[in-house]
Amino acid sequence: MRLNDAIVVGGGVIGCSIALRLSRAGLKTTVIERGRIGCEASRAAAGMLSPQASAQSPGAFFDLCMQSRRMYPEWVQRIRELSGIDPEYQDDGTLCVALDRVEHDGFDKWSSWQIEAGLALERLSIDDLRAAEPAVSEQALGAVKIPGDHQIENRRLMDALDLAVRRAGISVIEGRSVDSLLVSQGRAGGVLSGGEAIKSGAVILAAGCWSGSLARDAGLDLPILPARGQILAVKARSRPFRHVIHSGICYLVPRLDNRIVVGSTIEYAGFHKATTAGGLNTLLQAAIEMVPSIGGLEMVESWSGLRPDTPDHLPVLGPSGIESLYLATGHFRNGILLAPITAELVSSCLVDGSIPAEISPFTAQRFTGVAKGNIR
Repeated sequence: MRLNDAIVVGGGVIGCSIALRLSRAGLKTTVIERGRIGCEASRAAAGMLSPQASAQSPGAFFDLCMQSRRMYPEWVQRIRELSGIDPEYQDDGTLCVALDRVEHDGFDKWSSWQIEAGLALERLSIDDLRAAEPAVSEQALGAVKIPGDHQIENRRLMDALDLAVRRAGISVIEGRSVDSLLVSQGRAGGVLSGGEAIKSGAVILAAGCWSGSLARDAGLDLPILPARGQILAVKARSRPFRHVIHSGICYLVPRLDNRIVVGSTIEYAGFHKATTAGGLNTLLQAAIEMVPSIGGLEMVESWSGLRPDTPDHLPVLGPSGIESLYLATGHFRNGILLAPITAELVSSCLVDGSIPAEISPFTAQRFTGVAKGNIR
């Protein structure tokens, strides 16, 4: 039997970030991961840090994303110092490119409110776009440049987090699923894993797509469902462009090793993690339409991952309705981006005993159903 201040269920970018923050606060913490650290959605991601490019309107979720983006440089530097691994944070910015009149006209709506809010972005003419990125298709009608939307190499980030967590003295249990949460008298007191009861003062459920079934067993209605995303990568002799490039159909993320990550689909196919001919073909066609030279590059890899989605596509954060059980899941396409702010807010619930105001729009209470009480 092991006694911990906190157990984090799930060793992805969210779970590891929370564990690291709890450790900094002096809490004895254990991370339990069903596979290996970062083996699911965190490594399958593209690593874009693009709240502005993804936002169609202002609101609490946009504010949360922007707050996390502001935290990123310092957060990454800390992880780099702890691990000795460079996660390749790049700040060249993002271009949203319009390939047809509908996309071009759509820029007016979302760029206008961001400009009015004082956010940095710039409308580019065709000539400006050519000067910034000559590789972009001649059929492009214009672009919006967002200097603050950046990227990180998420695989290297997970390698760095893995090592940083271990160096911080956090116990890591890999290759063991959590069978159930230990809940008694309306309070979470640990987990059952591999037939072993592992006790703790608090439990943080950060198991991505697998959070829902564990929550249901504990009497919570937590509607988390897997959203499959297919991604591929091509490789050039030298990078044909420096910015992350978005179109209405796909995105292109240039890595320092001259790979270009092309993504991604959104499919609701249950827990079936696979790449399909149709999915990859759609991505390739869209990528070549945006940057024609991609058609001559070697395709070096394709993969898929399962993002944890919710009915409103927003994360589930903070108190669960069961005492000492906290939620950090449902981040959908924004897990990498939201890792710093999620770690700060969820850890604050445990360390300070208070619920940060930023969490209130994202608690589980927005869904029907609450904790049913004494399960075990």
